[in-house]
Amino acid sequence: MRSILAVIRIISVFIIIIAGVTVLAIMMPFTSRKFAHRVFMALKGLMLWVVGVRVHGPEFETIQPGMIMANHRSYLDVLFIPTKRLFTIVGKVEVRSWPVIGWAARALGVIWVKRESKESRRSTRDYIVKAMKRGETVVLFPEGTSGEGPTLLPLKPGMFFECAKHNFPIYQWSLHFDNAKTAFPPGISFIKHLWAICREWHINAYIEIRQQPLQSNNGEELIEDAKYWWNNSLIGLSKAHPAKHSGYWPDDRKLEVTA
Repeated sequence: MRSILAVIRIISVFIIIIAGVTVLAIMMPFTSRKFAHRVFMALKGLMLWVVGVRVHGPEFETIQPGMIMANHRSYLDVLFIPTKRLFTIVGKVEVRSWPVIGWAARALGVIWVKRESKESRRSTRDYIVKAMKRGETVVLFPEGTSGEGPTLLPLKPGMFFECAKHNFPIYQWSLHFDNAKTAFPPGISFIKHLWAICREWHINAYIEIRQQPLQSNNGEELIEDAKYWWNNSLIGLSKAHPAKHSGYWPDDRKLEVTA
């Protein structure tokens, strides 16, 4: 029964994404990124419903140009960004070549970064700063890689210092799932991961936000403040909504978890 459910869900996911990409491909010469964003916002709720993910938590009441940052669990995280405001996502360049997902990401104007390349990270930071100066809101997952959790992995500090230098606000939110199968470590294929997710009857996603933006001209203070809030939030969510299937995906990375 679960396998039948998974097949139906996966087919439905691909139909939704392909339909969305087709609409964007047809309309992009005649419209803007705002239209692509509206398509994304309309389809993401449908996709989550199809996959059986229930979302719990608030959205940001108001948000200004700056950075939206969260802990990182998997590629699913972009479906839970808690604002309807037009945003630009920073993603790893490997996703660009993924079938369907990569097409949709390109249509949405994702900023690509090759995380193992110092030059790529530097040019991406410069691009992000220019985007925020133009009045854009950029989404970033500063751990730089996804992990099962529950607490935070070490943060990539670059954008914290850029935000301090240019006085950009940081809007923090945290994301916790009550099922560890959502984690997406290296070595697991997209289809294998999606199959495991779609076989679950349902999964709950819990969001917590920090309504007051984080802002300082001191990069170290921003990092420490952000880290403290995230870990407290994630530990609280984990205790309130324990994740089943912990350790389901093998992960042999030597990741130092920030407590």
